[in-house]
Formats: sequence, C-alpha cells, structure tokens
Amino acid sequence: MTRSSAALMRLADPASCPVVEASAAHCLAEIAASTTTLAIWRRSATAGLPEWLDGLRPDQLPEGQLVAVPGHATAPLQRLADAVSLPPSPERNWLIGDIAMLVDCFARIARCKAVNVRLEAIDHDACWRFHRDYVGLRLNATYRGPGTQWLPPERAEAALRSQRRYRGPLNELPRFSVGLFKGVVQSGNDAIVHRSPPVARHGLTRLFLCLDAEMPDD
Repeated sequence: MTRSSAALMRLADPASCPVVEASAAHCLAEIAASTTTLAIWRRSATAGLPEWLDGLRPDQLPEGQLVAVPGHATAPLQRLADAVSLPPSPERNWLIGDIAMLVDCFARIARCKAVNVRLEAIDHDACWRFHRDYVGLRLNATYRGPGTQWLPPERAEAALRSQRRYRGPLNELPRFSVGLFKGVVQSGNDAIVHRSPPVARHGLTRLFLCLDAEMPDD
C-alpha cells in the first residue's frame, strides 16, 4: 500500500522546496510569487464524505472532460453525475459544488476566461512516470484514493533518470487537498517534478480532478 501522506511529508526537507502550504484557500494565490512553484491548500473533508466516496462502485464515479466558464460550471458537472446515475444526496451536491468552486478559484488566479476540467476515475497506473507539466499553471485534487506524489527539487533529476527505480524522498498531496503547480511554461526546469501514484497493484480506484487554462486553437 502507499505510505500515508504524513509519513511521506516527513521524508523531504521543506526548507529546500519552493512550496507554500496552508489550511486556507488564499495560499493558492501565492503561486504568483516568482520563487513559488507549488502552492498547497491543505483541507479536510466534510464529515461522512470520505465514506460516501469510498462506498461508491467505480462505475458510479463521475468522470469526463469539459470546458467550464467560471460561474457556470455546476450544470455540466451535474450532467457528468447524471451520466453515471449518481443518486441525489448532500454528498453529491458537495462534490459538484466543490469542483465548481475550484474552477472559479483557478480561473481567477490563472486569469483565464474558460477552464479545461478533467475528472477521472483511475484504476491503473496513469502518468506513473516522474515528469514536469508543459503548462503554465495546473490545479489538481484527489477526492478518492492517494494524491499526487511530488519531489523535493534537489531529487528531481535523480527521479527523472531512475523512474520506477527511484527510492529517495517523496511527498504526497493529502486526499482532498488542492495543489496548484507551476509548469514548464512559467518555471522551466524549476517546475516541480511529480507523478500519479501507482495504484494498479492495490486494486484502488482514484477520483482525480485536473484543471488547466483553456488554450486557444492554433
């Protein structure tokens, strides 16, 4: 099984990472600082929500891709939930409302008029390779299963070379927490190297959210 996020966080030296984290949403805006490449909003779930999510069958987890306009994300997210016959409940309302809120938050920080939303139910080793994202900004959050794993900068090149053989320090975004990453477009090789946690061997299905700014067509 994947080690707990608390244990993983103790392995890395926070002083060596250009990372800010707090239990309030405003910390995400700190990504604008030139030295910051990852902002983490640490947060806990509403009581009962983890149990509700963990109790859903994998085919009941809403997933899909869409372009959302800030302030108008709720309706298309409702349609994703309807597509898998996810029954109405306070927990469903929270999940949809939370994603819509993050769309608005990301659009404000990224200064974009539309947001690419990717909500995935993942039961395989998606994006298991350590990598940097070739984007400006990217937000992600994991609602079910283990969160994104990321490296202290001084270990990045070793992990990129070793990939599955890497055995050094490793951090993991806690479940429900929000990570806002600067990609290569803004930070070059200073962008945080990260990966999706391998889950295939453990029989887990993650529910993963990824937000990017919509790019104009060439």
